[in-house]
Amino acid sequence: MITMFRSNLRAVLHGLGAVVLLASGEASAINYFELEVYPYKTANRGEFEIENFTTHTNRGTKDPPAPDGNKGLTRSTFELTYGVTDKTEIAYYRDYTRARGEHFEYAASRYRVRTRFFEKGELPVDFGAYAELEYPRTVAGEEKAVEGELRLILEKDFGRWTFDFNPIFERALKGPDRAQGWELQYAMSLIYRPSEYWQPRLDLFGDFGPIRNFEPRDEQKHLISPAIDFRLGRGLFATLGVAFGLTDATEQRLLRARIEWEF
Repeated sequence: MITMFRSNLRAVLHGLGAVVLLASGEASAINYFELEVYPYKTANRGEFEIENFTTHTNRGTKDPPAPDGNKGLTRSTFELTYGVTDKTEIAYYRDYTRARGEHFEYAASRYRVRTRFFEKGELPVDFGAYAELEYPRTVAGEEKAVEGELRLILEKDFGRWTFDFNPIFERALKGPDRAQGWELQYAMSLIYRPSEYWQPRLDLFGDFGPIRNFEPRDEQKHLISPAIDFRLGRGLFATLGVAFGLTDATEQRLLRARIEWEF
């Protein structure tokens, strides 16, 4: 087991190192398109998953330059995931936005790979890793941008409780923000499992800003979000919740929904 652990760890470090060598900038703040905490479990080999994540902002930011910024904005993401092996999956995302009174518009495309290590319970903490590339929509005349994201996925069960923690590192690989440095974010959840059909959870999401110079507390973005996971049928799952901003720079209230079909 020790030999396998060292081999897996070296593979992860080499993969992360490759992304670091390619990167030289900063990515965007909290990804409101996908307010999700990733668990240890991945799609099974040969399994497909189709998901939709939607958030709607009914109270925007409090920042003076943009009071109630993004009020009425809807963000929707469609995701297709495929299990390459029992421990590794790949996925494609397509993001859309709709301002109040407008039509949906394309916002970005994203590609990711996610993997987990060992079987559940073999280590004191179950862990995995995630890497993503994002290609935001480019307006004519602007420099094209490419953004990268790395996550670690840590999970621990305590009886009927599960704690998931995703430290997140983002930066721009190409574009106007590529010189600003790595950005530190997080996503975490505490889930209670009274039934296989419904599970309440409390999620937190945040962005501290560039690692070498964290933003002032009021300019950071932090959200707290109570939600409930539902199992609607064989291979069909949903999550409903509401998120509240904890700083003036964060959108103050969002409704969030996710629906997933595994087949």
